Formats: sequence, structure tokens, C-alpha cells
Amino acid sequence: MRFEITTLSYTAISSGEGAGIIDTELVAHTDGLPYIPAKRIKGVLLESATEVTEMLGIEGDLVESLFGVAGTSKGKVWIGNLEIENCEEISRELKYFKSNELFRGLTNKEKILSHFSDTRQNTSIDLQTEVAKEHTLRTFRVLKPGIVFEAAIEADSPLTEAEKALFHLACLNVRRIGLKRNRGFGKVKAAIKGIDVNGIDQALEFLKKTYSTEKPTKRVYETLGTFKSGKIMRLKYAIKTDSPLVISKKNGDQSMIDSLEMLPGTTVRGIIADRIIRSLDLAEAHNDELFFELILNGRLRVEPAFPEKDGEIYYPTPMNIHKIKDDNASKDLLDIFEEPSGMVKSKPLGGFSMITDGDDGTIITAISVSKDVQFHNTRDRETGHNVDGSLFYYESLEAGQEFSGFIVSTEDDLRVLQEVLGNEFRVSIGKSSSSQYGNARLVFGEIEGIPEPELEEPILLVVTSPVILHNDFGFPDTSVDRLCHEIEQLTKCKIDIERAAVNIEYFDNYVRVWKMNNEREIAFAPGSSFIVSKASGDDVDFFIGLKKILRDGLGERVAEGFGKLRIVSSDFSEAILRENKEDLDSTPLAPEYSLCILKEIMLEEMSLFAAHRGFLKLNSLGKGKANPYLSHIKNHLAGRILYFLSKANSKKDFLEKLDQLYAKKIDNSSKEVRTPKKAANSLEKAGIMNDLKAFDKPVINEIRQWERARDIDMLKIDLDSEETKFDLAKSYWTSFFRFIRILHKKDGGD
Repeated sequence: MRFEITTLSYTAISSGEGAGIIDTELVAHTDGLPYIPAKRIKGVLLESATEVTEMLGIEGDLVESLFGVAGTSKGKVWIGNLEIENCEEISRELKYFKSNELFRGLTNKEKILSHFSDTRQNTSIDLQTEVAKEHTLRTFRVLKPGIVFEAAIEADSPLTEAEKALFHLACLNVRRIGLKRNRGFGKVKAAIKGIDVNGIDQALEFLKKTYSTEKPTKRVYETLGTFKSGKIMRLKYAIKTDSPLVISKKNGDQSMIDSLEMLPGTTVRGIIADRIIRSLDLAEAHNDELFFELILNGRLRVEPAFPEKDGEIYYPTPMNIHKIKDDNASKDLLDIFEEPSGMVKSKPLGGFSMITDGDDGTIITAISVSKDVQFHNTRDRETGHNVDGSLFYYESLEAGQEFSGFIVSTEDDLRVLQEVLGNEFRVSIGKSSSSQYGNARLVFGEIEGIPEPELEEPILLVVTSPVILHNDFGFPDTSVDRLCHEIEQLTKCKIDIERAAVNIEYFDNYVRVWKMNNEREIAFAPGSSFIVSKASGDDVDFFIGLKKILRDGLGERVAEGFGKLRIVSSDFSEAILRENKEDLDSTPLAPEYSLCILKEIMLEEMSLFAAHRGFLKLNSLGKGKANPYLSHIKNHLAGRILYFLSKANSKKDFLEKLDQLYAKKIDNSSKEVRTPKKAANSLEKAGIMNDLKAFDKPVINEIRQWERARDIDMLKIDLDSEETKFDLAKSYWTSFFRFIRILHKKDGGD
């Protein structure tokens, strides 16, 4: 389904921020293309659907089914951001032009956003004095009328006819969005496509019917057989973000929701569990053997998903690797296990990285996860505005990124999982996953064996996902001694942890069924690193135990993705830091989808250039009375020419008005004789009349010699077009005569 909105009046979709003289900015991408956040649209549609049910006198169950209930259940529909037509293609072209320094000055965010917007001001009036209150003038940016936005709408499960009908009517009922919608702003026309409802009459007919939604529960184990032990394998999965994701974490700020930079195993495990329930129509999932064994009994161990690029997964960087702060240092990195960090100012490198062996030493390739921050608020339906100050921000992982991990189990279990879920499906992840956020695709790879690690002492163990350890009394214990004890239990050897770089984290998880968080846990944070060696015991037992730890995890809740560790090279003496930056598309692009936008911006730039050249022409002959333009052209004459320019619609029209400055009479030979009146005489004395009659030639000649003439040609702007020549000449001469009046007033003239 596609949802479409056309702005019919100036519309303020506020970002909650200001810039420069703008107090309230529009929501826009980094390239300047405006959009309407899906959460705003979901709120508008929810309010509209509620109004429809009230008007028709029907229950609100359909509204809850479509849009969900906050904190309790998720609705069927997912709504994406409303974007302008061909947004992706335009964005790609703009990025290419910026990286290759094409159309300089046309592709910055301000210019692109200004193409779609305008500014408006308002102030507050004192009711007693009936004058504006001090410091109340506000400037806000608004979308221009006539802009078309469209969004994808997807359903997690098929909509009933009644749900389709209500959604169709709710879309048609949308009339206004954004700020100041009760003051003339925000009028829109909404439409829904691909919903299989033919008009209002059919929608009303569908709403009169009743449907049974009860579905039988399938008994999966009857066809898939019993569960057996077998060789442990792993199945790679990739989550590709089609919209921003909010994987929330606590930061202590009530108005800000921060996001993790990876997907925890608990999140991915929940996605898989939800997909199994939906795929098999499980009304009582805990009674189904397949669901019980794979999910509740922990046969599937779901590891976290980390950033992936070019087929390589980037894991948490070991905490013993520090980045040196001194720009003049001989190297970038420091291993605090080998060199005391107090000798050099440094900080943990952190983030995610890939560690490989190079010819000149260990190469650490770091990657940055792209994030963004969005502003949101709540709007009371009855009052039409926010009443309780509920303003908040979401930090999110940007769309277009990929995160990968592994699911570990027997080969049979993994094949059953693929059979039930398929190889690729859409998923909803994180907060606000029914609108704007959380839309992604999960893609399964191939089932493969678990690689054998290279075990050679000294061993550097790095925590990949939080390691939860409990002491003998069942309480969390994050001491190095406890970690040593746990490893000794599995390796049957005496263990020494020679060095440790540790960070501790606290976390809990929200359980939707309980409507509350579960028990708070304390764990070794990802990136914590330990140098481990065998003090005594059998080498075979030691290495077998380590392999088991690497395969199965260590500590509590390993089926949920906790307790994952890995072994990396421990030699960072000659480590080299590299950054995996985004590869810019070098394929030559010509403006196609962005052509109209860039052309209009260029025409505005040409108009400004023409106005500037008009000003320079005035100043080219000096200042004051030494300038013949200023000495012969007075304010009233300049005003008269400006009037001609404002009323003219073409060059011919202007020349006809200019001809009014000449007296006409018929001589004895019946020929028309034109005699300049005082105004025309002044223009001729100033030496400007011939240029005025040429009208567009002076400015067009200068534009053809302009350094940006190549851009004009690439944008296919026809400088021979009468309309283009007239508009540029009008800007040129308007500037010329307007500055004559300004300079006269400045000097105290008429």
C-alpha cells in the first residue's frame, strides 16, 4: 500500500530545532530533502480513525487492531516516513555531485531545503495594549503548497475487509497536519493506494459486516518429527535496515532515548520467536513442541548482530587497545597490556573493529555506525496541542546499514528453522517499530560448521556480548576471580588471568507481557579483555574447554546471546589503525531526478547574479555626483522605471512602456516624429537609455561569461528563451534602479 499526501497550504513539520534566524526548522535529511516523520503520520491517522469510529458509532477494536495499544500490543500496520517522489535517486545524485564538486553552491542543505520551503513569522499580541509583546517574534520554516509526499504502508498480517475499510476512511478523513493547523497552516489532501476498497460506499458496507478472526493452532511437531542431538553448526543471519532503528539503552536522561550500536541477542531472539508464532498461527505458543524446544528450552543460541560491511563483521574492540591523543605521536595506538597508559595520554579506541594480520603488523580497521537524532512530542486530541510537556528525542541507527550474527544449534534444528521462517522476511525491531522506526529485513545465509580457533598462549579473550556470572549464592559477580573460576570449571585446569582491561555494565530488559522490566543484571561489558594462560593441567583439556566456551558461551543466559567471547591476536606492538569509511559511488552521474530541483535553484542563483551585476553597473562610474547615473536619474524617475518593470510581462511589454517617455507627433511629411520627454532626456544624458532598450543583452552577455556557465549548460537552461532572458533582465534592472533610490535617500536627496 502507498499513502500519499499533497500540501494544499503552507505546512510546518517542525524538527524541534532552530538554525540562525529560523526559530523552528523543518524536518529534513542531511542533504536538505524534507520529509514527514512516520510517527507524526501514525498519530494523525490514529486520531482520524478514532474520529471515523465515533462518527459511525462503531467500537474501537479495529483501531487497536490496526495501530496497537501503547505498551501492550503492536498494530498490524507499519508506516514509513513520507518522502518526496524519487527521494532515494535524488539523494544519490546530490551525494555524487557534492563528492565530485559539481554544481558547487547548489547542493548544500540550505539551498535544497529552501527550494521546498518558505519562511513565515508570527508574534504575540498583548490583549490590553493591543501591541506586540517584546521578544515574541518567531520565524519558522514551512513547506510550500503543492509538494507531494508518499510513504510505504506494510501489514504484518493480512488486513480484514473491515480493517481495510476503516484505514481507507481514516486516510480520506485526514485534513491537516503539523503546527498551527488551526491557524491556516497544514492543509493537506490525503489518499491511499493499493488497499482494495472502491470508494466510501464499499468501505461503509465492509464495516457493517462481522468477521471471525479465530484461527486454529497448528501442531508442528506432528510433521517435523522429534528433536535429536547432532553436530553443532551455525546459521548466519543478516539484518538490513530499511528504516532507522531504536535499540534503546538507559542513559539517565528522561527526555532522550539513546540507541545501542548493535542488535543484542535478546532482540534477535524475540524477532525469531515472534516470526515462528506468526508463521505457524500459534495461539498458545508455549504448548507447541517446536516453539518450546527451539525458544523456551534454549536449543537455539542466538548471538548478537554486529555491523557488517563488505562481508566482514566488526566486533567490539578490545579495551586494552587505546588511541593516543597526541597528534604528533609516532603511532596511533597503544596496547596498555604492554605499555603503561599513564606514560602517554590515551583513551580506549572503543567502537567496533576488524583485526587482521598485515605485512607490517596487526591491522585494526575501525567502523563507525551511522546514527541520527529525531524530535518527537505528544499531542492531545481534544485540545489540539501538547498538554503535559511530553517532549522527547530518539537516537536511532540510520537506514541502509547491515548487522550480522549467528544462530548456533544442531544442523537439523537450523534446517527446521529455515523451513518454518523462510530465507528472507520483513521484521519490526526496537521502539516505535510500527511507524518510522524498526523496519528491516532478516536474511539467512548458509548453514556452516563453526571454525576452529587458533589457540596459542598467551590467549587474549575478548568479551563480545555481556558476560553474566553468578556466585555460589546466585548473585551477580563481576570479579576477575569469578571469571577465572568459571573458566577453570570448563577447562579442568588451573588458570591465570595475567592482565585485564574491564568495563562493567548494568542492564535489564522490558518484558511486554509483564509490562515491566525483568531483574537487573551486572555483567562484563563487551570489549572487556583478558590475557589468559594455563598455570597447571592438561593442554588437551585446556584447549577443549576453551573451544567449548567459544562455541557455547560463558555464564548465564547464553541462549539469549549473552556470554559470547572470542580470541584475537595478542600482539599489538606494531598495530596500525585504519578507518572503513563509506565508499563514494564514482560512477559518473548526470542530473536526472534532481534536474528540476537544481535547475530552479540555479535560476534563483542566476537571478541573484543578475541583481548583483546591476548593482555593480551602478557603481562602475563612481560615487555621488561624479556618477552620471546618480546625477541625472532622480528618485521619481527611478521609481517610474521600477513601476514599468513590475507591470511588464515580457521584453516587448517593457519596451512599449518605455516608449511612453517619448512624445509623438506627425510632421508635414506624415511621418511620426518621436521627441524625448524630460524623463527620457534624463536617461539619455545618463547614458543608460540604449542599454535599457537592449534590455536583456547586457546581463545575458555577462552570464555567458560567468564561471558557472558550465553548470547552466549541464542543467539544460536555455539562455535564448525569451522567458529566461526577461526574468534575468528584470532582476538586473530592478537592482540597478532600486539602488539608485537607496543611494539618493542615503545622501539626503529626493
